[in-house]
Amino acid sequence: MWPRSGYEFLKSQCGHDLVYLFYNSLRWSPSGNATLGCMEVDPRLDRPFLIQPFLGASGDKVIAVGAHFPHPTFSPELNVYAATARTAALKDALAEVRKESATEKIVLMADTNAWSWISNEQIWQGQLELPGSLVGTELMQTCCLDADFPAAFTFDRIMVNFGDAMQSTALYMGDLPNWTHQVKGSKIGAFHRPVFARVELRSRESGPTAVWIAMILLLISTIVLALILLGVLLRKICKHRHLVDSSSSSSSSEEEQLS
Repeated sequence: MWPRSGYEFLKSQCGHDLVYLFYNSLRWSPSGNATLGCMEVDPRLDRPFLIQPFLGASGDKVIAVGAHFPHPTFSPELNVYAATARTAALKDALAEVRKESATEKIVLMADTNAWSWISNEQIWQGQLELPGSLVGTELMQTCCLDADFPAAFTFDRIMVNFGDAMQSTALYMGDLPNWTHQVKGSKIGAFHRPVFARVELRSRESGPTAVWIAMILLLISTIVLALILLGVLLRKICKHRHLVDSSSSSSSSEEEQLS
């Protein structure tokens, strides 16, 4: 069964090109309609994207984006990439969805077709003009089987503007399973290695609740330390009194003997 139980998907299509966005329907619900579009319209519709705001079971809001970027001109110059990446349609659509959904938390999952010298920040801030502090997957050789995964082809990436860190890995970095070898005559399929990412949300631990917990623990520690010091002080006082009483008793006994 596809997708597996508990998961649903959304789809965007431009010509023969498809983008699917799968989500856990037990944890997330679409909030409003998806925004679908094509990053290329001339000479034909191509390079689809899909933008969907979600509401989490815990009340969290996030905008999820799936996209297949156009191929930029091959060049080591960043200005050439910026001029030929053709990301304007996605940038404009994201700006509208951000206004309507009233949330700035975004997760982008895309075949960016960006070379290894194009940083995640260049895409996020430079091309899409998105806000927030960015964390993203490492730049890994994910494309493509027909090109034998060259070092410059770090196309497949995941980026978010929330969380403190991201753990990332590309699957099938060793031998590829047989089903990835799609061959038609002399042509080999352009299989991409899947990218897996886990966002670390340590910032939640430093929120107001955690601050109060830390203050309470500090207060308890202070009280315990004060009680320990008070106990030590009382023992010293009692010991001193005991010595004084013993000294007084000895003096009295000596006086009685002398008299």
